[in-house]
Amino acid sequence: MKIITLLCAAMLSCGASATEIFETPLDNGMDNAIVKAFSDATSANVTDPSHSLSLEDIRTTIETISINGNNLCVSFNDEKVKNLLSSKGIGVWNGETGTIVAWIADLSSADSSLLSGDGEAEFVKKLQGAASQNRFNIMFPVMDLDDVQQVNSQTIVSHSDELIAKASKRYDAKYFVSGVMERDSANNGYSVKWNLCDADGKSLGSGANSGDADTATSQMSAQIAQVLMNSSNTGNTAAPAAPVATSANEADTITPVTDDGSIALGPVKGGVRVLITDIENVADYPRIKRILITYGYESDIQVLGYNSEGVIFLIPTGSSPAILDGTFTHASEFTKVAPWTYRFNESKGAAKPADNVGSVTTTTTQRVTSSINNYGNEAYTKETVKETVEVTTTVPAQKNAGDTSNDVPVITITDDSDNSSVALER
Repeated sequence: MKIITLLCAAMLSCGASATEIFETPLDNGMDNAIVKAFSDATSANVTDPSHSLSLEDIRTTIETISINGNNLCVSFNDEKVKNLLSSKGIGVWNGETGTIVAWIADLSSADSSLLSGDGEAEFVKKLQGAASQNRFNIMFPVMDLDDVQQVNSQTIVSHSDELIAKASKRYDAKYFVSGVMERDSANNGYSVKWNLCDADGKSLGSGANSGDADTATSQMSAQIAQVLMNSSNTGNTAAPAAPVATSANEADTITPVTDDGSIALGPVKGGVRVLITDIENVADYPRIKRILITYGYESDIQVLGYNSEGVIFLIPTGSSPAILDGTFTHASEFTKVAPWTYRFNESKGAAKPADNVGSVTTTTTQRVTSSINNYGNEAYTKETVKETVEVTTTVPAQKNAGDTSNDVPVITITDDSDNSSVALER
């Protein structure tokens, strides 16, 4: 009876021509099929796709409904859908007509060149097609001499958004996307990290996607659309926007703490304080900073302190803290485990000494020897000289008075050399 009543009410409400028909399987029942069709109809232009509406709310927006085999075919009245979403406080986004230029460095290439709009790159074509389905257009730079002189891969990796914003002005860009992409030729896949900024270079959001060309570009375009929707909804709301809880240009001189003396986590003046766990090596610190820089955050990230769970970082940002939380939540390098607490998934592991440090090894000592005694058999004479010296002293006899002759000792030297017959004289 509930299904019949719903069908009749839908048929009676037909006053305007149907727009698009959404077809969903009936495997999980009529009610679930209707909710799924409504979700498909609104997913491209609501700022919070996770927001759920009751079946009774959705019923009032149905334009036509019918069953085709095992599928339910439903169309919705656009005006009624818009009024329903507005009454529930769900922002509506009808697309972006402004120019969005994408500066993406291909790190798989030998020179890390930037993707251009005049090439035949698969990633470029797929991303442009996916963007069109999400109601915005994205263009790539021509990469002529003017572009090359202003932007290269290092400009993107170092997060030099001011330079990229300046280069984007020639395209009259309302927004620009900067990012890095790597190709996995073995699995025919892509991995891309990107940041979306406004014309002045202010970061609005970021993301990371991977998979084959269709999957990576579809996810990337959907997330860019979500950031654009959030930005557009905030800018068009009649009520004054809540002040941003952080500022990248201001910093506290004192780090706030909780009642128990520990450092408080969350948004503060100067940035957002987050706790990152599973850091097992000091080499992880610069790696974490580099990862966050590629996601669009500033390079002056600080380590505030430590506790038993991990390391507390202060991440400067001028955007909504929710954007930073979303970055950590969706990034492959981190896993959210608690409010403002994230696990680092790519630690280098516990530090240890090199393999040859602190170990005992055996060595062989070689003694230096000499064969000089045998050197050509000439080092010493082959003959032995034997010399015998005979000394004969004549003691003078007693002299008579007046004898002035000298008494000279007589010394006789003979040579007893084996080979000599010449007497030695001395």
